[in-house]
Amino acid sequence: MVDKEKFGDRHACFACGCKFYDMNRRPPTCPKCGTDVSKPPKVIEEVAFTPADIEEEDEELPEELDDKNLEVDTEDDLGEEGGDED
Repeated sequence: MVDKEKFGDRHACFACGCKFYDMNRRPPTCPKCGTDVSKPPKVIEEVAFTPADIEEEDEELPEELDDKNLEVDTEDDLGEEGGDED
């Protein structure tokens, strides 16, 4: 049986998520990133967000698509600006 008291308390780093035992060191610091885990970060209060807070803009969509909207430019339409690479 392993004596768990020599490993100290178990912690999880707030910055990187690493789980570790503090080996009875004070202050307990993360071995991966060096963050002092004895001082938890300040918790930011979450603000309730409701969909009513968003103003929706009415976008006018075309009722029908015509051939002009579906046309794809070809090299002939663009002209011969680049020239031939022979």
